[in-house]
Formats: sequence, structure tokens, C-alpha cells
Amino acid sequence: MEPITEDEAREVRDVLEKLYGPMARTWRINTAIYELLGQLIIQSKQCSKAMTLVPRPWDFSHPIKWAQKQVRQAIIRYLKTPEGQHYTVCMRTAALSMRSDFEMASLGF
Repeated sequence: MEPITEDEAREVRDVLEKLYGPMARTWRINTAIYELLGQLIIQSKQCSKAMTLVPRPWDFSHPIKWAQKQVRQAIIRYLKTPEGQHYTVCMRTAALSMRSDFEMASLGF
């Protein structure tokens, strides 16, 4: 396996920093970190699929029309979602449960 370049490490750190904050800047990026990032993406994918079905804010003026429109829009949102796209809230939730895994991996454990 080729070594991880400094540019690749910086890009991964940028992603991790959005999820874990400034502490991610100190983590040593290695192959274990890449493996965990892949697991994180897989975990958040299930949540992202569910988020496409969540109704949007309520319209009290026409509740029946609102409900019908929400069903149609939920289906469209689901069909338009590319496989690689994830909701930020899903990534952060999955990231929270894996924080110690990333910290240990950055230390080589």
C-alpha cells in the first residue's frame, strides 16, 4: 500500500474536524483512520435514507394539501438521493458513537 500523502491526510483531517472539532487536527492519519471513516459513512447511510422521508414544516392553512404534498416530495427526495450523499446530522450522530475509535486509531491502536 502506498503511503498517505500530506495532502490526503489534510483532506481527511478537514472532514474529521467538521465532525469532531479542533482535536482532529492532532490525530495522526493512517489506514485505520481511513477504515473507520468508511465505517462511519456506512453507518450514516441508513439514517440518511430515513431522513428523506421526514416531513417538512407544517402548513396549518391547508393540512390535507400539505400532507399529500409531503408524501410526493418524500418520494421524490428519496429517488433523487445519490448513494454517496448523507445528511450532516446522520454523519455527526454516527461520528459521535465512533469518536474513541478514531482517537485510538490515530494513536496506532
